[in-house]
Amino acid sequence: MAWIERISCDVCGKQMGRDEKWWIATNECVPSGDRRSGQPTLKLMPWDNALAHSAESKHLCGAGCAHTYMDRWMAGFRAGTETCVGVPVNS
Repeated sequence: MAWIERISCDVCGKQMGRDEKWWIATNECVPSGDRRSGQPTLKLMPWDNALAHSAESKHLCGAGCAHTYMDRWMAGFRAGTETCVGVPVNS
């Protein structure tokens, strides 16, 4: 029996097809000036199979969903529901 992996866009739910150019988004905290907390950072990268299997990775099918995800991510920080407190800071 063959193993079939289905990957869906974390914004719209579209399933990935063959030879499509998808994107991956990750959230990180980078050092800030006060050293007590990190500065939230959103990274958008071209598709990478190894990175796609990370629990923190978000799968995005294109520019429209990347924009939607970024808007939601920014809104989370404005609303105070997203924070870098307690998240390891990458140096």
